[in-house]
This record gives sequence, C-alpha cells and structure tokens, in this order.
Amino acid sequence: MHDIRLTRDEQTVPGNVLVITPMGKKVLRNDDEFDFDWHFQDVISPVVTETGMTPVRADSVYGPANVLDVVWRGIQQAEVCIVDFSCRTPNVAMEYMAAKLIGKRMIYLAQHADDIPSDVRGLRHIPYTPLYADMARMRAELRQQLEAVRLEPGQEMALIPLVTGGVTPARAQVVSVSAEFAVVRAVDGTLGVLSGEDVDWSRIVTDMARFCVVGEWLDGAFEMLPAGGTKYTLLSGQQNPWRRLEATQPVGHTFTGTVHSVRQAGVFVRVSGPVNGLVPRSSLPPGTELTPGSQVEVTVLSVESRRRRVTLALTQGGARGRGRPVVPLPSTGATPAGRPAGAATAGVALHERLEGEVVKIAPEGQGGYVLLRVPGRERPVFLHCSAMSGQLRHDLNHDGIELGEILDVEVSSIDLRQDKVCVRDVEPEDEDTVAPEEEGAQGLPQAA
Repeated sequence: MHDIRLTRDEQTVPGNVLVITPMGKKVLRNDDEFDFDWHFQDVISPVVTETGMTPVRADSVYGPANVLDVVWRGIQQAEVCIVDFSCRTPNVAMEYMAAKLIGKRMIYLAQHADDIPSDVRGLRHIPYTPLYADMARMRAELRQQLEAVRLEPGQEMALIPLVTGGVTPARAQVVSVSAEFAVVRAVDGTLGVLSGEDVDWSRIVTDMARFCVVGEWLDGAFEMLPAGGTKYTLLSGQQNPWRRLEATQPVGHTFTGTVHSVRQAGVFVRVSGPVNGLVPRSSLPPGTELTPGSQVEVTVLSVESRRRRVTLALTQGGARGRGRPVVPLPSTGATPAGRPAGAATAGVALHERLEGEVVKIAPEGQGGYVLLRVPGRERPVFLHCSAMSGQLRHDLNHDGIELGEILDVEVSSIDLRQDKVCVRDVEPEDEDTVAPEEEGAQGLPQAA
C-alpha cells in the first residue's frame, strides 16, 4: 500500500495546465466507447497551447515511480487545472479534491451533469458530447475560460512552509560583474547572483557589465530558489507583464499603438505595460519612416515570453494622423541602410547589422546552423552555432527557433568568390528594447 503525505513541497510552474481526466478508452452512458487519450492530445492540448500555456497530464510529469506522488507533484506545479468528470472516474474525483485543498484555479468539463460527484454538484462546468458541433463549442468556451481564469489572482494555500521559498528585500552592493551576471553582497554579508533576466521585465540584459559596476548599490531582494541557493532580483513585487500580454495580445491581434523609438533594428511600438514590440525595418513599406509619437496600426506576429520579444507587422495604411506623420525617405541613390558602395556585390557590408528571417534550422548533430534571408541578398546568410549567444544556441537544440522568426545578426565575414556571407548573433541595443528612464508616466495605449 502506498503512503502519500499531502504536504506541499513544490512551487507553481507558470503556464502549466494540469489536465485531470480519465485515461484510455471508456464506455459512456449510451454504451458508446470514447477515447480520452485522443481527447487530451487532439482537443484539449491544442486549445491550451493556443493560449500560450503548457498542457500536462499526470503520465507526463517527471518524478518518482509512485503514481500518487507523481500526480501530487503535477497538481502542486499546475497554474490551472482542467478537471473532466466524465464517466465518474474515482481517480479524477480524488485528484480534484487534492487540487481543491491547495486552492488551485480550476475549469470543469463533463459529458453529463450527473457525472459530477454529488458532494460538489452544481459546479459551473462546460458540457460536451462526442458530436462535432458540441466538441467545437466546448473548445471555444474552454479557451475563453482559460484566458479569463489566468487573469484571476491566485489564492493558493501552502500546506507547510516551503523551506526553499521566501523573498527578503535588501539593499546590496555589486562586488563583481561579468557579461553574464553580477555578484552582490548585502550589509549582513549575504551573497546573491543577479542575472540579466532579473533586471527588467521588458528585456533580458545581455551584458551585465554595461548595466552595473563594482561598488554600485542596488535596491532589490534575495529570493530562495526551489532547487536551493539564493538569487538577487530587482523584480520582486513587480507583476510579470508577459502572462497578461499572452492573453490580451495574442498572435494575429491587431491594435493601435504609439511609436516608442526608432532604431537601426526597426520601429519599437508600445504593446502593453513596459513592453515594446519591434516592427523590423526590413518589413516597413519602402520610402516611409515612422517617428516617435506616431500612432500606428500593427498586428502581432509572435510573442516570445522566454526571450521577452514581441514581433509586430505594420498593417497596410497603418500610420494614423495623430502624433507625427509618416515621413518619406529622401531618394539619395545610396545603397540600402547606408551600405558602402564597395560592398554592393555581396549585397551586405562587413559588420553591418541586419534583421534576418529564419528559412532553415539545423540543430547540432545535423550541422548546427541557421540560414537567414536578409534584405539585399538573394542567397541566405549563414549563422553557425559557434557564432550564437548561449541562449540562442540552447534554442537551436531545443526547438526554440521557428521558421519565419526574425533574428538580429551582424555580418562577420564575406566570401565574394563563393558568394557566402557568415553572420553572428547579436541582441538589439539595450535601449532599443526598452528605455525605462525615458518612459515617465505609465499611461499606455489600449488595444484597438
């Protein structure tokens, strides 16, 4: 007999949606057979993924061999639980009560109202049947509820104090700094590591040596990590804007925003909170240039929360009459982007910064490179894994790069004889992505 203690020892994993459902094929009330594995994989999982969250089922949770321990681990880590009471499966009822005990936010499904246990009958649930029309309606309502419930404040109960949790506000001094991180020390001697991900929600600082210097004092907090150890963060007490952004500004959404800045990489438009989205310069209509303060209509092409990037596209006729108008670029006869005429045969210039569209991806073991289409060249440019940042190289090998994604690169070598151009991965200038010191009041344009 397995013994499980319902004491909490796991933190919530943002974005995890645990689907508590019958497994395999079950016989319904009308004696028809229904495949709940298919229902999870082909119906529920795609809906969860479309909302920017991650579908999880107990059989996919990594942990000890004891099934009850694995289920309990998945419940603790879930940000939201979807509970399907269909067929009155005892395991589903037990897992529902465990999630209820913690205070998890939940969405309920059932093929029949009587499938819901009598102790909690009356729960607002999404009904469905195997019929196509009912399944389509259930999908639409499930997506709406996922987006709504994620915006509700969580009120989870910790059954025991988490020995690896806790945040302690403290002023700390930088004692050493490198490109990757800074080490800080508080007055009481506590040491912590400040990484580029814990500086600003709107960006990842790629060079900490540019952000702070040894001897500088910072106002932040020490945070105990679930896996042990301590980190220092400047984001304590600040709401993560990316969770709301994924729900309010999904891919394909069109809205009117204000141009925040214009840089070499393109035009940065305020999206939500402190987050700016990039309209790549290569995608702007020829002969036009937007200026700060312009009102533009844009469409969201991608939201990369992990890399804290939003890519936008200017809609046709997207510049509005408010703010500064769209200004035609003067015709000078120069090569694009001020490119030296001597480099025209290659289509690009050495050390020129470009935005490249990913057209081929080859993880390490299959070549370790990415090919990108850039303005001015018919042939793609070559980005080898050795010329990538650590984050991009990780993405290359873990399906983190997508076809059509825009990467910022710099030309590192040109071979005119073979018509081959190699590039290296670069991040946009820090001030391109966000400039908090320039923002002033936080009044933001709303989605159109």
